[in-house]
Amino acid sequence: MDKESHILVFCAMLLLISGCKTEEPDTLKWKYKTDGSILSSPAIGHNGTVYITSGDSCLYAFSSKGKLKWRFKTEGKIFATPSIGADGTIYISSWDAYTYAITPDGELKWEYETQSVSSPAIANDRTLLVANIHAHLFAITPEGKLKWKSSLDTSLNIFPPVIAAGGAVYSGGSNKVYAHDSLGNLKWSFEVPDTCPTTTAPLAIESDGNICFCTNGGGFYVLTPQGKLKARLGPQHVLTNELASPVIGSDGTIYVNSDGCLWAINPTGDLKWRYRIDSTLRVFSPASPAVGSDGTIYIGTKDRGLIALNADGSLRWEADIDSEIFSSPAISDDGFIYVGSKDGYLYAIHSDSKGLADSPWPKYQHDNQNTGRAGGGI
Repeated sequence: MDKESHILVFCAMLLLISGCKTEEPDTLKWKYKTDGSILSSPAIGHNGTVYITSGDSCLYAFSSKGKLKWRFKTEGKIFATPSIGADGTIYISSWDAYTYAITPDGELKWEYETQSVSSPAIANDRTLLVANIHAHLFAITPEGKLKWKSSLDTSLNIFPPVIAAGGAVYSGGSNKVYAHDSLGNLKWSFEVPDTCPTTTAPLAIESDGNICFCTNGGGFYVLTPQGKLKARLGPQHVLTNELASPVIGSDGTIYVNSDGCLWAINPTGDLKWRYRIDSTLRVFSPASPAVGSDGTIYIGTKDRGLIALNADGSLRWEADIDSEIFSSPAISDDGFIYVGSKDGYLYAIHSDSKGLADSPWPKYQHDNQNTGRAGGGI
């Protein structure tokens, strides 16, 4: 190769290198507008497909590049988060009173009348656990048949169940938390000891099996697997958010969205730090945080878009989104944050996190498939 050829090759290499751009965290990869508000958390399938529900009554499926693959329409609005089974089946609950099983190709597999508006949880044996608005807990087989049904002595149950590693099913409603075994037998119930009306929020499970949750006006609680009170952070600290789930970092720190702040709580129940995420008070927000593989905490806000915090509570970055976020983020293994907005957009945003934290409960309903099961997900 002569000198001129060497120069040409060198110039070509420089052009190639200069053309390779690394996207900065907080930059937008793509977004898609649905025809309704998005309150749910996205789900990420085994092949990277992203699923989201919308108030326009549809379940959407997207490629990781943002291309719409299909959508499935129900007869009612859908604000519940989709969950994904081991075989790729997607489960949703709609305001038309039915829980649906949808194939990965977007076809109806079965439907069952549950009158649920919350996300289904998926047990290790693929049994679907669904709580409904009339305080019933359903166990449904993968084929769509009723396995068992339990009636709870509570006035309301709109939050999804969660499942412990040993198979125990925990659910919350009004001012109680319930534990059932895998056969539907009630093991225990815990009544929140407060004088004011309370509602228990979605639950999370710690590495030792303890159950943690917030209440409306009653503070933050940690229960043992036997239903005994282990720790409580009173309402003077964590006040009023019965909609968001706690999540847990790899070091055991518990993160809670409440009263316009993100709270970090030690496993002992002591307050570690708090960070103001909303400029004005947003008392009732279903936006739960998510913890990335590098320890970054992501949370949707009322007027600051999506923000990322370091584990010490300092701000890492803010991604500008022009609408309030009720959705809880999902984090893909290739480093994208998926989150929905009140004005109907699904966003894909670059980050430094490669998937979720290796922790007991890093996001709403535990994993990117939203199984609600300790040890669940891919």
